[in-house]
Amino acid sequence: MFKDLIRKIIGKTKTISISAARRSSGTFLLKRTDFGLVHADFSVVEKLTERALKSIAGISESQVVVEKFSEANPLRINLTLTLAEGYSAPKVSEAADKAINNELRELAGVEFYVPVDVKVQQIKKVVPAKRRVR
Repeated sequence: MFKDLIRKIIGKTKTISISAARRSSGTFLLKRTDFGLVHADFSVVEKLTERALKSIAGISESQVVVEKFSEANPLRINLTLTLAEGYSAPKVSEAADKAINNELRELAGVEFYVPVDVKVQQIKKVVPAKRRVR
């Protein structure tokens, strides 16, 4: 019943076209159109994720892995972050989730949600850049 509800919500918008789950490789079906199928490679999703993370304050470094998850949610994004000192991990994680899913919605042109798992690996003290006096 739950799968039927999810399929009803999602419609014909996403499936995985590979049978074996591989880290950061494979194709994600974004949309079926009258002209054919629109696919995005997992590497495209990784690049969009990295671009979205650049806009978030508090992230010093990040590692992104996109992998196959399940039929209901074909993608999952695993983030390993190094936070800057003084930033809240829950707030940065929430901002990352929103930014990543907004980027993916823009790419696909359809509403869907990709789960983002965040692991904070380290907290790093940020050294301010030295100013040059002229």
